[in-house]
Amino acid sequence: MSATQIYSDEQVLCVPTEALYSRIGHWRGLTEPSSEIWRIIAKNSLFKPRAELEHDPAFKQLISYTLFLSGRRIFVMKRLYSQGEERLHGLLSVGVGGHMNPVQEVPWPGRRRIGDLKNLVTLNTLREIKEEVILAGTPALRIVGFLNDDANEVGKVHLGVVSVVHLPSPILAVRETDKMMGTWVELLKLGSLGAFESWSSLVLQGLV
Repeated sequence: MSATQIYSDEQVLCVPTEALYSRIGHWRGLTEPSSEIWRIIAKNSLFKPRAELEHDPAFKQLISYTLFLSGRRIFVMKRLYSQGEERLHGLLSVGVGGHMNPVQEVPWPGRRRIGDLKNLVTLNTLREIKEEVILAGTPALRIVGFLNDDANEVGKVHLGVVSVVHLPSPILAVRETDKMMGTWVELLKLGSLGAFESWSSLVLQGLV
């Protein structure tokens, strides 16, 4: 089945890779959400068909990537073999999220204001959280950085917008149990769990 058949006409937010690197330079791992990065993305990002982008490193698709913490515990998931992204099957993850699609509340690119972009990112992040996990209420998000990794085929075409949600109690569950399984883990015990996807490994280095 081709990418066109899988993703149909889904529109996803992306930024030309050259526009990003020409101003920021190449980096690997988690970097602070500086006003300069927000400005570049606001100036250059657009919506394009996902099917055209999945294997095109000329563009970085923006991906929400949310971590859940409660005290000294973090929510860890395992991607099952029924999960859509076959390049990540069987790996552990601490990030919940996905692609960013158009939302009625924020015409984009519109006037390309950073505030509108952040609103677009927040609405997409909240939508993905509600689709992926079960939790009470609407969580308070804190965007902590942009995550990049050109060392593998998945990372070459994606740019993570990393958020953290602090929960007062470790009450959270995976919604699509046929695709993911999840549990709370003490931060000090993460090293003994097994293989994490590269984004999770990098973001944990930057935060834990």
